[in-house]
Amino acid sequence: MATIIPDVSVVLAVKNEATHIQEALASILDQWALDYEVIVVDDGSTDDTLGIVAREYPDSIECGCLRLYANPGVGKVSAFNYGVAQSQAPFVCLFAGDDIMPVDSLAARWHTIRNCPADRAIVGLSKILTMSDDDKEDGVLVPRTPGRGALSGACYMMNRRAVERLFPVPEHLPNEDTWLELALTYLPDVTLVHSDIVGCQWRVHANNSMNYRVPFGEFNRRYTARMAAIGQFLQRHLGELTDQGRRTLAALARCEEYRASGRLLGVLTSGAPLVPTLRAAALSTPIMYAIRRRLYGLLSGW
Repeated sequence: MATIIPDVSVVLAVKNEATHIQEALASILDQWALDYEVIVVDDGSTDDTLGIVAREYPDSIECGCLRLYANPGVGKVSAFNYGVAQSQAPFVCLFAGDDIMPVDSLAARWHTIRNCPADRAIVGLSKILTMSDDDKEDGVLVPRTPGRGALSGACYMMNRRAVERLFPVPEHLPNEDTWLELALTYLPDVTLVHSDIVGCQWRVHANNSMNYRVPFGEFNRRYTARMAAIGQFLQRHLGELTDQGRRTLAALARCEEYRASGRLLGVLTSGAPLVPTLRAAALSTPIMYAIRRRLYGLLSGW
């Protein structure tokens, strides 16, 4: 019997997601109007994440539309790389074990790029809607601008050529998001297709890898580790970038160096583009960080 190739592979990297994994998977497995597979890569969970998946979705596992793997490496980036390598579909998207996929959104996102040229690296961008028990963090649409999708991992619908171009992500990095955002922004051979589809309801909670609920010192440590990707990306892709791309990334690297060391004036005079400069300024000192936290709903999504 011929093997049926799915339209889309949804790849999840999970670790200790027992609280939310059932809701996340249910929201994906309830999608319709296309054929898809769900690839879950567990990155060494010590809670009941794996048990929940096995108990709650035996039929999906048996039919092969839900495949569960243990990460042979270590870390979130490694888990995503491994899951993407197992994917079979001509289109791939990433997801998290604590978020919710809105009804009918997977097919809608697929339709935005399914007829694009297969020989070009195409990535469809959708929007995020936040969920939180804190009113100022709940219901924020990112980005708010009509006709624009978000540069965030859960919002990417990638064709196979884009997958080959973007993966694997360097596994020494603490997250995949920053590297992929840089690639989508600065690699000249990647084409972005924006939409107003909400592709992910993003859950804001204390266990997010990045959030504004932790003290400034902890936030700065995590954020600095993530943003180290800028300089590394510039070095790796130096010969592939446009002249403007090289100049902008060099300025962003300077801006981040000043931000990480708390030099607000350096941030403001780094020569980086306006929006990243303002974002870095808001995350450069404990006082600026406190203001950013208080104004989360107002400042997010632009």
